[in-house]
Amino acid sequence: MGFEGVEIFENDFLVHDLKPKEIKKIVSDYGLQISLFQPFRDFEGMPEPYRSRAFDRAKKKFDIMNELGAKTILVCSNTSNLAVGGIDRAADDFNELGEIAKNQNIFIGYEALAWGKYISDHRDAWEIVRRTNHNNVGIILDSFHTLSRDVNLDSIASIPKEKIFIVQIADAPKYNMDLLFWSRHFRNMPGQGDLNVLGFMQNLYNTGYDNWISLEIFNDQFRKDNRDVIAKDGYRSLINLTKKNEIVERTKIEKIEFLEFSVKKEDLDIIQALFNSLGFVKVGHHKTKNIILYVFGNVKFIINAEIASNEKNGKFNPYAFGLVVDNVQSTLKRCEALKVKNVKNYYLNNEFKMNLIEDNGQYIFLIDNNNNNKNWQSDFNFIDQKNQNLNLEFDHIAISVEHSTLLSSVLFYKSLFECKKTSNTDIIDPSGITKSHVIENKSKTFKIVINSAENDETLTGQLRPKKYISNIQHIALRTDDIFELSKQIQDLGLETLKISDNYYDDIDAKFGLETSILEKIKKNNILYDEDNEGYFFQIYTTLINNSFFFEFVQRNHGYEGYGANNAIFRISAQKKLIHGSRT
Repeated sequence: MGFEGVEIFENDFLVHDLKPKEIKKIVSDYGLQISLFQPFRDFEGMPEPYRSRAFDRAKKKFDIMNELGAKTILVCSNTSNLAVGGIDRAADDFNELGEIAKNQNIFIGYEALAWGKYISDHRDAWEIVRRTNHNNVGIILDSFHTLSRDVNLDSIASIPKEKIFIVQIADAPKYNMDLLFWSRHFRNMPGQGDLNVLGFMQNLYNTGYDNWISLEIFNDQFRKDNRDVIAKDGYRSLINLTKKNEIVERTKIEKIEFLEFSVKKEDLDIIQALFNSLGFVKVGHHKTKNIILYVFGNVKFIINAEIASNEKNGKFNPYAFGLVVDNVQSTLKRCEALKVKNVKNYYLNNEFKMNLIEDNGQYIFLIDNNNNNKNWQSDFNFIDQKNQNLNLEFDHIAISVEHSTLLSSVLFYKSLFECKKTSNTDIIDPSGITKSHVIENKSKTFKIVINSAENDETLTGQLRPKKYISNIQHIALRTDDIFELSKQIQDLGLETLKISDNYYDDIDAKFGLETSILEKIKKNNILYDEDNEGYFFQIYTTLINNSFFFEFVQRNHGYEGYGANNAIFRISAQKKLIHGSRT
C-alpha cells in the first residue's frame, strides 16, 4: 500500500512467541523499518525505589530494541499516583536516561498524554525536553493529545524540527467524555473525525519537519473490521495530509451532472411511466446503446438497460452519478495515488467517453468542465422537449453503506474531492440508530448524505440491497415552488408518502404556522422544519422497488439543514409500507 514503517506496540510484542531477531527479519522482509518501540510508562519523577526500577526497566527495553533494530522509544508522561511533579526534576531524569540511551544508540521521545498526572500538554513536554538538553532526547507529538485538549497549535512552531523525533496522527469524533476512554475507543483515521488534524499538520510542516508520520488509532470498530479496508483508509489519510505540491491537489466539484439508473430491458416501460409521473421528459436516445436520457429543469436522469446482467445492478436501481470536476486528468492522478479504482469498459466491454471510478461500491462518472459538459451528451440523439413550467435542481443524494465502511466512505470523498464533512447526526429509527454524515463542497452544489446502521431492521439496513455494496437510497431534488410541484406530480398520478395527522398537530403547536399554510402542507403530505436562518419544505414519494425513493424540497431564506427532525416520521411512514400497513 505504500507504508514505509511500523511501530512495535509493547503489548503485541509481549504476547508473541517470536524472538526479537525473528520479528526484525519479518519486518525487513516486508521492506519496512521499525519506526518506534512503545510505550514506556511511568518513568519521570518517580521516588525511590521506583526510580531505580524505572531505569532498570529502560535498560532492558534498550537491549530488546537493539535486537529488534528499533532506534526510538516512546516515553509517555507519567500517570502514576506515586509520581512527583517538577519540570527540572523530570529534565534531570531524562538527561540521565539520555546518557544511557546514547551508549546504546537509542533515541528517547517524550510524549505528553492528555491525561498525564503533571504533564498533559505538549508545551510542558517540550520545556522538559529543552531543559534536558540532550541530543538523544526529543519530543513526540500526537495530534489526539494536543487537539483533544484544545492546545494552541501555534505553539508547535517553537519546537526545532530536529527535536521532533516522530509524529503520531489520529482523528476522532467530537465527544465530551473522559479523555482516556475517548482515546482508547474512538480514535479514527485523519479525515474521518471532527478534530482539526489539517491545522495540526500545517503547523507541524511550518517547522520544516520531514521525518516519520505515524497513525496511532485505537477504535473498537476497527478491531473487527476488514483489515484491507482499514489499511487502505490509513494510507489515504496519510496521502491527504501530505504537503502541498507533493501530490496533485484535491479536485473541485462544480455540480452533479446526472444520475444513472440500471434497469432490465423488460422493465423499461414501467420505469418510463415512473419518470413521466415525476414530471420528467424523455429528451434523447443513445446512438448505439439501449440508454435513454430524461430531463426536468437542470436534473438529468439516465436509464441504462445495457448493464442489467451485472449482479449489483440487475433491477431498477440508481447506481451511479456524474460529477463535473475542474480537471478530470488531475482527478485520475489523485485516484491513482489514493488507490481508487478507475473502471474501464463498463458497458458490456464497449468504450465510452466518460471516466468511471469506483470505491466501496460507489460509482462516479467524471466529467471535465473544460468541455462544457457536452462531451457525454454527444452520444445521444435528441428529440423535441416539452415545455416545463417549473425548475428543478439536484439538492442532495443519500447513499446507504455497510456500517463498517461508513468512515471509509467519508474519507473517500474528503480525500479525493475538495469538500468537507459539515455534520454528523444520529437518526432515530424505530428499530435502532442510523448514523448520518453530510459531505458538501464549498459552494454547496454537491451534497451527499452517507447513512449506515448496524441493525439490518432499520430502514437504512432494509433498503441496502447487499452487504459491502453502497447504494443510492434516496434522491432529493430542489424546487422553488413545492406546492405547484406537488400539484403537478399528483396530477400525473404519482403517489406521495402519507404522513400522520398527529404530525401536523405537533407542527402547528411547535411553529405556529398560518392556518392556510398548515392546511396546504397537510393536504399535500409536506413536512416542515425551521432553523436559525430559514424554513424548509419536503415531500417524499412512496418506496420504489422497496429500495429507494425520491424527495422534493424547497429551501427558504438560507435554511441549510436536511430536515433531520422529520426523519423519524418519514421512516415510520415508509416502514408501514414495507410491512403492508397504511394505517
